[in-house]
Amino acid sequence: MVTHKHADIVLPGEILCTYEEYIPSDWTYVEDGYIKSSIFGYLKIDDINMEISVIAENAPEHIKVDDHIIGYITDVKQYKALVTVKKITGSDREIVAGYKGYIHISNATNDYVTSMHELFKIGDIIEAKVINKLGSEYVELSTADFDLGIIKAMCTRCRKFMKKAADDKLICECNKVDSRKISSKYGEKI
Repeated sequence: MVTHKHADIVLPGEILCTYEEYIPSDWTYVEDGYIKSSIFGYLKIDDINMEISVIAENAPEHIKVDDHIIGYITDVKQYKALVTVKKITGSDREIVAGYKGYIHISNATNDYVTSMHELFKIGDIIEAKVINKLGSEYVELSTADFDLGIIKAMCTRCRKFMKKAADDKLICECNKVDSRKISSKYGEKI
């Protein structure tokens, strides 16, 4: 019961087909057994992969697995750090939907650590890789690669931005030295 044909204009909330006919893909959602459009755009029907999606001009950013994101640490626990995702790396647009993410200690670094407090502090700005999408608002992240991790950090003592020292540590004007999970891109323009 596909209600439209390929390239038709569809509106948010409009029924596209039943859930049994196609697999919902980009900019669609399932409600009451129907696949519906979540944005204004053009319908895309992929009969080979049996997927249905909506293509939009100037669509809000849409996070996918393997995307690199910019975000900031909102909480640090022993085995995980919570992240608010702000944008996809390389994009000028902020993410409209409020994505939240987390980094598990096993995905934070290739080195052995006993606590996430050794790697991150609240307020650190990070670049991370999306390794899993958990629903429509949550992502699992990794900073284990050399080019991922903290790209901007503030001193926990004086709240000034820290500089990267030669030995991959962070140093501040107040002479505080920190060892955290620093990206190879630390200090570059975000």
